[in-house]
Amino acid sequence: MRLVVMILGVVLITAAIGCDQPVATAVSEKTESAHGAMRVTPIKATRKTLVRMTEQPGQIEAFEETAIHAKLAGFVKKVHVDLGDQVKGPSRVSTDQPELPGQILAELEMPELEAELKQKQALVAQAAAEVTQSKAGIKVAKSAMTSAEALVAEARASVERADAMYERWKSEFERVRELVAKQAVAQKVADETEQQFKAADAARREIAAKIKSTQAKLSESVANIEKADADLIAAQSKLKVAEADEQKTRALLSYSTLRAPFDGVITERHLDTGHLVQPNGASGKPLFVVVRADTVRIFLDVPEVDAGFIETGKPATIKVPSLAATFVGKVARTAWTLQTSSRTLRTEIDVENPSGRLRPGMYATAEIEVASRANALSLPKSAVFKKGPDSFCKSISSENTIKELPIKTGIVAVTPTGTDIEIVSGLTGEESLIGANLTAYKEGQAVEVIVAK
Repeated sequence: MRLVVMILGVVLITAAIGCDQPVATAVSEKTESAHGAMRVTPIKATRKTLVRMTEQPGQIEAFEETAIHAKLAGFVKKVHVDLGDQVKGPSRVSTDQPELPGQILAELEMPELEAELKQKQALVAQAAAEVTQSKAGIKVAKSAMTSAEALVAEARASVERADAMYERWKSEFERVRELVAKQAVAQKVADETEQQFKAADAARREIAAKIKSTQAKLSESVANIEKADADLIAAQSKLKVAEADEQKTRALLSYSTLRAPFDGVITERHLDTGHLVQPNGASGKPLFVVVRADTVRIFLDVPEVDAGFIETGKPATIKVPSLAATFVGKVARTAWTLQTSSRTLRTEIDVENPSGRLRPGMYATAEIEVASRANALSLPKSAVFKKGPDSFCKSISSENTIKELPIKTGIVAVTPTGTDIEIVSGLTGEESLIGANLTAYKEGQAVEVIVAK
């Protein structure tokens, strides 16, 4: 019993001694000096090159994608390509030669249209024959007019001779008649002279009638030429209409051959030989889908905070997890306006893809350099705080007290040591600043500066 009492007494004494020891002395020594001031190791703003990057998820899409539909109804005559085939689009050997059409994908059979084309061709031939006939009619009419003009000229020349003969025999007849009255010549001479005079008069009237006749023929020839000209114009117009109809039918028939619109790959095929295809337009299922992927687009939605920095031509690094590879591209275009639903900027990056490793539909992330500042004054993000729209940092004065300094900040950049903020104005770089845990320090608070070793 005495032994138990002695052991219990020893335990109580030991406990009393332990309660008299100071608690958390090591912690207080790390944060406060002997005078109660908080100890702090200050930092300074440093100059470095800051690069602001934005990394956003995106999806790879083909540079171009075209759904091939039938323009007209027809039966599939032959299919030339299949799923996954590489196809060639239109090309030009040289600038002075016509463009070669794209590769044939499929041929359709349109019997009604083929028969209509033959009919249009026959109408063109008929109209061309009418044009030829009208031209021949013009030649005949012009020849007749030339002949009539010659006859008119000949008749006019005869008029002068007939008039001269008429005047001569008229004068002679009057002279002989006077001589007969004086009985200087016989009546027989007078009768013969009268007959000559009448003959000259008849010849003159005959010439006048001939002139009228030839002039009538000339007028008829002119009218025939005018009619032939009108017939030619009508025939030529008819020929143009027939040729236009033929060209239209031929153009429609050209839709029976489906061709590749550009160099690419067949990613969908929905027809077989013998199928009846209908012109269902964009609403129906396409016969083929062709994509161009020698260059691909990466679509990104850049948040509003970085949208203002995005510019065309900016370099971008594309990471494709499924390929475990990175690719180089550049910002090709942006929507310029932000989407109101997400407050993001639709951005497109073009990446060359000659080997075809990048396939539309793949997931990718893009890292874009949105801004860079060389030799910029900067602070760690933990050394800057905000009051409303304004930014501040906390400095240590010469009296070792805390003072809030207003600053103007620039870009925020991720560096190997953390996240840094560009200081545009408010600091010279010589100030001693609090680098972290800013909420623990108040304006005017005294601190004890510890120089970093």
